[in-house]
Amino acid sequence: MVHWVQKSLRKYRLEKKYSQEYMASQLNLSQTSYGRIENGKTPLTIEMLEKILEILEFDLIVFLNKAKEYKE
Repeated sequence: MVHWVQKSLRKYRLEKKYSQEYMASQLNLSQTSYGRIENGKTPLTIEMLEKILEILEFDLIVFLNKAKEYKE
């Protein structure tokens, strides 16, 4: 099952109209690797979360507070 943080990353990525390919290129990853992070198949480290949020222009604390909406 995809964790609420990953669900939120996908939501905010789509709001920015960024593709997985774009995110992956910004992170020096393959699209497959980025997709695995978003789908919860690869563990999300705090370092990677911070890098992703930088691209999405989100503050970590603001993101976590908003992401709680997806918590199951």
